[in-house]
Amino acid sequence: MAFASRLCQRLGHHRVAARHYSKALNAAAQDLPKLSWLDLRGTGLSAAERLAIEELLLRHDPLGRCWGIVGLHEPTQNKILDFALPPYDWNTQRKLATSQLVDEYGHHTGGVNQSCTIILGIGGKPEKLINIDAARDDGVLVLRRFSGGGTVVVDHSSLWTTFIGRNSMLPHVKPFPREIMKWSVDAVFGSAFESWGKQFKPSRRQTLVFKGKSCGLSGGVGESLILPPSPNETQEIHNTDTPLFQLRENDYVLGERKIGGNAQAIVKDGWIHHTSFLYDFVDNNMEYLTLPDKRPDYRGNRSHNDFLVRLKEHYGEKSSKNAFFEHVKKGTNESFELEEVSLNDVLTIATEQFGGLQEWWDTKCRTKVVKL
Repeated sequence: MAFASRLCQRLGHHRVAARHYSKALNAAAQDLPKLSWLDLRGTGLSAAERLAIEELLLRHDPLGRCWGIVGLHEPTQNKILDFALPPYDWNTQRKLATSQLVDEYGHHTGGVNQSCTIILGIGGKPEKLINIDAARDDGVLVLRRFSGGGTVVVDHSSLWTTFIGRNSMLPHVKPFPREIMKWSVDAVFGSAFESWGKQFKPSRRQTLVFKGKSCGLSGGVGESLILPPSPNETQEIHNTDTPLFQLRENDYVLGERKIGGNAQAIVKDGWIHHTSFLYDFVDNNMEYLTLPDKRPDYRGNRSHNDFLVRLKEHYGEKSSKNAFFEHVKKGTNESFELEEVSLNDVLTIATEQFGGLQEWWDTKCRTKVVKL
């Protein structure tokens, strides 16, 4: 009886503390800026369609909202947009259409590499940044996006994240690339990678299974009750195999190796920051990129394959691509009040503003196909 009394007293204290903590969280949430959350997983949209939607929301959202957008995307196969894909020779296109060669994603290849897309920054020069002969011979799609930054190769394993900020809602974020990147680490990605890493750590919680009354915390008999760890059990076990996530110059890195490409665009009332994180990639596809003249000091002369690292190598054994997005959402939710928005909501903006996404692409959209 004495043990049960002490247990009930302890649990009662935890319940009161939990109520106060919940109230504090609710009060803090009222002060958080709002952000529209768009999850494009499962939509089948291509890289080009993703970029078209991002710029549409940056420049033409009638409500001027902050946005968080995540997703996995087809490198080349469009769902909505209609434009010619390489190779641009009609006879080769006809051979491709009748080809019996199919890749693991069901694409008819005919010797054409449809597994990736090369994306240049708005000021990028193909002759300096791409191995043009190899990319042309393999029929690789090349896009020029609306934002700055360097050149990336994206494929089915690229984890896309995008944040659109408004100066009026985030006045503490100075509209400069480095300041935006620092904000992204402090507000979202630092927390996201920390929680993703903790996913692999053993739990120190205790579970009590007991009969009879439950001290007012639960109503059944034989229920499981999870207790918080005691002060002696709060020491964390660190995953020493995973290098620290951090911002290095203008790159997200694990240790000394880059984990994704990022870029920004600044407009009058806000900015966009988008990243393609490398969950996995095909080594040969990275050979389409040349060693850029302008590169961070910590890279030195390392090749792309020596400079980059797959997130799968450190997180993939016990996790997944989808888990990454859930941790990003969790991190975002700590800094914003999230409102779920659907793809149809976004396409309605394109229709009302331009007559549809195709019309937006054909007229005002700055992302374009580059013919090598």
